[in-house]
Amino acid sequence: MERKGIAVYCASSADIDKTYFATAREIGRGIALRGYDVVCGGGCMGLMAAVIDGALEAGGNAIGVLPRFMMERNWNHQGLSRTIVTESMHERKECMASLSCAAIALPGGVGTLDELFEIITWRQLGLYDGNVVILDDHGFYSPLLNHLQHTDEQHFMRHGSRTLWKVAETHEEALDLALTDNELIN
Repeated sequence: MERKGIAVYCASSADIDKTYFATAREIGRGIALRGYDVVCGGGCMGLMAAVIDGALEAGGNAIGVLPRFMMERNWNHQGLSRTIVTESMHERKECMASLSCAAIALPGGVGTLDELFEIITWRQLGLYDGNVVILDDHGFYSPLLNHLQHTDEQHFMRHGSRTLWKVAETHEEALDLALTDNELIN
């Protein structure tokens, strides 16, 4: 059986604080050095490009999954080891999940949040059994994590739901958490 990669969800915007780019590149590099493929949205800009570049620089592979409309707009990274074209955003997320044994969310906008919440939901429903890691780079996700705690305290989540994801503060910790044995709630 083919070894699965690690999905990375992150910003495709290049108009963000440059402090986030080093961590993104290190995530890509770290995934490659641990012998896994990067599985991502395959974009040519922002943190997504930095993750891909980091993996490729370390001699690894980067699999990009892009909907056809993104390919038609030439939004794909030209150095991808493999490009998979889907017909929809939903198929893109489903494909990325199927190719991965874990998922790491770096800082990003609504697309990243959509991917993060969908994979957490799939994990809760037993549709995805890989670890989900939120990399709280420079405190980016702190407000969201506070809101998730509030949601849990107000009983809008099932008891134990906060075990559906893990939180890391560094790229090394994120990789370690992504690849540790996981415990799913039932």
